[in-house]
Amino acid sequence: MEMESGKDIALVAINVGIWRRLAVLYPTPLNNWRKYAFVLPVCLMNLMQFFFLLRMWGDLPAFILNLFFFSAIFNALMRTLLVLFKRPQFEQFLDELARLYRQIEASRDECSHRLLAAAVHEARRLAIFNLTASFLDVLGAVIFAMFLEPRTHPFGVALPGLDMQRTPIYQIFYVLQLPTPVVLSMMYMPFVSLFAAFALFGKAMLQILAHKLSRIEQLQDEEQRYQMLTACIRIHITVAGYVRKLTTLVTYIVGAEAIIFGSIICSLLFCLNIITSRTQMISIVMYILTMLYVLFTYYNRANDLVIECSRVSQAAYNVPWMECSMRFRQTLLIFLMQTQRPLVIKAGNVYPMTLAMFQSLLNASYSYFTMLRGVTNK
Repeated sequence: MEMESGKDIALVAINVGIWRRLAVLYPTPLNNWRKYAFVLPVCLMNLMQFFFLLRMWGDLPAFILNLFFFSAIFNALMRTLLVLFKRPQFEQFLDELARLYRQIEASRDECSHRLLAAAVHEARRLAIFNLTASFLDVLGAVIFAMFLEPRTHPFGVALPGLDMQRTPIYQIFYVLQLPTPVVLSMMYMPFVSLFAAFALFGKAMLQILAHKLSRIEQLQDEEQRYQMLTACIRIHITVAGYVRKLTTLVTYIVGAEAIIFGSIICSLLFCLNIITSRTQMISIVMYILTMLYVLFTYYNRANDLVIECSRVSQAAYNVPWMECSMRFRQTLLIFLMQTQRPLVIKAGNVYPMTLAMFQSLLNASYSYFTMLRGVTNK
């Protein structure tokens, strides 16, 4: 069935399978209620975190730490709500990916199969690692809160008019937060892993394209060379369309996350400068590393597309055009002009997602941190 195409593709099966079971993607009349049961409790917890932040306003280190938790859960909600609102577009994109995936599988090119298998292996490895690391990270926060004095919840929550540390209110809300390692992992990480899988598939298609261009030289017949070149042009047009659709799906969410993560990294660095608790220092370092890992995953995988685009352009340049007809030369020249325009995923539909942009984001966060520290030290 077409509806099952995204789930059946090994490249994205883990993450699409999770969101399918939760009715975030491919819902049915029988399981459509699951997405509300999945999202609404987290929305309520995020609102209670906001009330708790208002109570922590006077304690700057505690406020910054809880602001991180609030932002992380808000970000997870933002990702999931984006997928819910753009569900038809995501499903169409997954079906298009499945069609391209099956075309490569059905081909007789062993190199294409090998490149596709490498992308699948890397995507599945990332998905498993991300889910496991996220689960253990949140589980650690839940367990750690049990040993703190005075009483505290894993994620600071409050409701107006309630004493959250009084028995049995404290115990009730603590128990209600016990499922958070599973819920937040399924809400937060699938988006990151899917983004990486989509970029890895685009990278694999560009590698296949470069391989096909390198094979033109091995063909002796002029017509065969021309047919191979036109086939490569069609592949490039397909990949360009694929990257444009991916950018349309994720551009604003990754742009918002760049702003949120950059601001929170700056705040945590400042918090690290004013606290004295060794335990809190370790926690803050872990939080910073977590956000850096997510950002690096985005920008590194998007940067791979830019690198492979340059290799495609180089492969096209190396085609033995001097031995070919004028028709072949003119077609190749037009193709070379097309390959000079890199296929990039843009954050906020403005900035290209490259490692250079990732470095600029980190530099900006550190610059604001040093400015903030200088102001407060005066």
